[in-house]
Amino acid sequence: MAGTIAAARNGVGIVGVAPNVRMAAVKVVNDDGFIYPEYAVCGFIWAGMKHMDVTNNSYYVDPFEFYCEDQPDQYAAKEAVRRAVAWSTKQGVVHAAAAGNSAHDLSDKSSFKDTGSPDDQPASGQVSRTLNSGCEDIPTELPGVVTVSAVTRTGALAYFSNRGLGKIDVAAPGRTILSTVVANNGYGNKSGTSMASPHVAGVLALMKSVHPTWTPAQMVDKLRAQADDHACAPAELNYGPACTGPAADNSYYGEGIIDALDAVS
Repeated sequence: MAGTIAAARNGVGIVGVAPNVRMAAVKVVNDDGFIYPEYAVCGFIWAGMKHMDVTNNSYYVDPFEFYCEDQPDQYAAKEAVRRAVAWSTKQGVVHAAAAGNSAHDLSDKSSFKDTGSPDDQPASGQVSRTLNSGCEDIPTELPGVVTVSAVTRTGALAYFSNRGLGKIDVAAPGRTILSTVVANNGYGNKSGTSMASPHVAGVLALMKSVHPTWTPAQMVDKLRAQADDHACAPAELNYGPACTGPAADNSYYGEGIIDALDAVS
């Protein structure tokens, strides 16, 4: 994700969307690889306190893939994260987040079940539950967060990408993305909406560099308005729920595929 956002234009490896932009790693993951609500809350608050301009959120908050408002404990956790996001946004931070990799239609959660939560338990402890409209993937479905779906190099929706009419803001490359990797300080290909979200974070960083006085709302409006419309087309492998909606705003591409040049113009 870091390489996609800001890898230097130095003739080595790859070039990021916003080369050499200042970056900070905000630790929200514990040693077991989980991002619990209190960790996410602290991350968003820290970003606001430090007056960061943009955050990239390539994760969902554990241990539930979807937090449901009819479950009091989950509702409390969801509301805590929502308030943290809202507070940091008021401090001038704009947030991009991965839509998720379950090929779900986020606008119709009654059509599928969450079979992998809580994910910090063995499979025997997980519960299959039917979802409803009050269940949301956080932080990506929270107000003010730019929800990013993933597309292939040909522009098709990646087969794994979540989708949903009125849920996806914009689409970005997320299939076989070459970037920096930890192993041997090298380079490698990875796929996921986690790879799409940093493309959008990079564009937002460029926008903030060119227009330092823009508010998060102005940046999101501009990003959406300048995205390239993309009419409905079959998803990669023709997988998952079909695309619905017009070219201007549909369930696969939202307002369209991001366009860095137009966004900063």
